[in-house]
Amino acid sequence: HIEEVTSVHLLQDSLHEALVDYEVSEHPEDPRRAGKLLMSLPLLRQTASKAVQHFHSIKLQGKVPMHKLFLEMLDAKI
Repeated sequence: HIEEVTSVHLLQDSLHEALVDYEVSEHPEDPRRAGKLLMSLPLLRQTASKAVQHFHSIKLQGKVPMHKLFLEMLDAKI
């Protein structure tokens, strides 16, 4: 539950504006670059989820030794 919805919207607007400004200044040849980046976020999230599932299955099989820190991060993600 978000208590300050207006503040969150203002922060989102500010971050979006900063992204657009940065992309326009660094990549003027592609004015839609910021939008393309934002549209790629759902695919990145899906890919990350599949990667976690894959590493979790490897962990369960126990065929490949994994570093303790990696295992802790994997357990925290699930």
